[in-house]
Amino acid sequence: MVSFVGSSAGTKLKAASGWNDYQGASGNGTDEFGFSALPGGNGYSGGSFGNVGDGGLWWSATEFGATYAYYRGMYYNYDGVNYGNYGKSGLFSVRCLQD
Repeated sequence: MVSFVGSSAGTKLKAASGWNDYQGASGNGTDEFGFSALPGGNGYSGGSFGNVGDGGLWWSATEFGATYAYYRGMYYNYDGVNYGNYGKSGLFSVRCLQD
């Protein structure tokens, strides 16, 4: 999806409202593809949460070994989409699609 969207994919996939500002500039996106990514933040296995309003992390369907999986992330102060792997105990968002 990120390859299809192209440069500044984070800006193009983020919702047009709901993101925190960064140094006086809006962190909102343009939602050009109707993905409407919202900054739900992330949680940890111990029950704490962080980054609400600043970023969103979404699980990928692809595993990275038995205890890790890949994720994608977007942040209010960045126009790209990050990726990495994290332990499956992390509390990240899941994007559901209707057939």
